[in-house]
Amino acid sequence: VVSLIRDTQISVAFSEGGRVAGDAGCNRFKGTFTQGDGTISFGPLASTRMRCPSPEGVMDQESLFLKALESAATYRMDGDRLEFRNAENALAVTLRRAIE
Repeated sequence: VVSLIRDTQISVAFSEGGRVAGDAGCNRFKGTFTQGDGTISFGPLASTRMRCPSPEGVMDQESLFLKALESAATYRMDGDRLEFRNAENALAVTLRRAIE
């Protein structure tokens, strides 16, 4: 489990019709998802190609986040927390609903 690098933010928005988009820390991404009863699959996800030299490690964080999101096989909502796990039931990504 890895926390976000200080002063970075990742966001994900889900839309009707199986669309997903967001900010992976430096680049914007978009793609599709399919959802079942507790199951989910993403991909492929496409992102813009900007290069962000700072903060240090943000590009690696972005790559790992997108790879982890694409590995998701199941999901679970718990209050404002959304948890994705891969096919081996290992934690892939945890998101928290933004306060609007």
